[in-house]
Amino acid sequence: MNILFFDATREWSGGANRLFLFSKELVKRGHNVLVCTLPGNEMSKRLAKDEMPFFNIDPRSDINLLVAPEIIRKIREHHIDIIDIHSPRFYWLGTISARVCGKPAIITRNVPFRKKGFKRQLNHLLYGMLANRVVAISDKIKRELLVDYWLEERHVDVIYDGLDTAIFDIQTSASDKSRITIGVLSRLVYGKGLESFVEAMPGIVQQIPNARFVIAGSGPLKDILRQRVVDLDLDSKVAFTGFRQDVPQLLSELDITVNPSPEEGMSMSALESMASGRPVVATSGGGLVDIITTLENGVIVSPNDPAELAQGVACLLQADYHAIGAKAKQITKEKFELNRIIDQYEALVSSLVKQN
Repeated sequence: MNILFFDATREWSGGANRLFLFSKELVKRGHNVLVCTLPGNEMSKRLAKDEMPFFNIDPRSDINLLVAPEIIRKIREHHIDIIDIHSPRFYWLGTISARVCGKPAIITRNVPFRKKGFKRQLNHLLYGMLANRVVAISDKIKRELLVDYWLEERHVDVIYDGLDTAIFDIQTSASDKSRITIGVLSRLVYGKGLESFVEAMPGIVQQIPNARFVIAGSGPLKDILRQRVVDLDLDSKVAFTGFRQDVPQLLSELDITVNPSPEEGMSMSALESMASGRPVVATSGGGLVDIITTLENGVIVSPNDPAELAQGVACLLQADYHAIGAKAKQITKEKFELNRIIDQYEALVSSLVKQN
């Protein structure tokens, strides 16, 4: 099959990583993949490095139909069979261009986008009529789609993020046994719950005196978070590493991780942590609520509640968190192994192409 993906992430993210992994695995299986993405973004750089075909368009708005002719030309030139749109910036353009060309279109929902009023009506048109199918990356997102946009259940498929769990198998235990290291891997932007994580630190240290913290990522919140750490007199306990590409190595230096985001589809960094045997403390606002059972394979806490987050971290560390991490690792092999996920995706796109 010839598959066209759309991505509009400017920096690297879990959603970008999903599309990148899917693209590489589909090519390995003999499919032709073309990616439309923004000029100069991280996706373009990684696709170019791996000699994967792509082209750049910056529509500048969600409904700039002036760029539709270029998209339609690419669909026809590359004999595209199906279009899969991963970013809201391309939802309308991608589905309309697919309709013009008579090709099926999928909208992949990586994060929640809950709307009210007239926007709900517009999204009912977008998801329910222009798109042939919607893919949700978590059960939670599917539930919200069905309720918010009056979609039929058969119109929405859940296909989780996939990852190559084998690359995390070599990681066994954190390197420094004299301290407990708690990590967050995230873009340092608003909406990720990072402020709550920093505010939870004093409560964690009070219960786990040898706790240390690692914040891995880059973004505009870095200086604000660093200053708050100083204000809390915790700068000797907190390391800001910047963006790290060596995720398996980074995770090998941690004991547990925290995903404090108040609203998340299905955190790739959390899944990578679990694949490394590092249990995660996550919030009930994200898709991990359907995967993690407290003190069985991680801990779930309320979003935007530093006190509860601190208690959840302490509770996990005071339990047998190595055994809990082992169960977390097992669930990633059962539910998120990349080959199994791509099997599901292939079956879906094949059925849509045949129906078209």
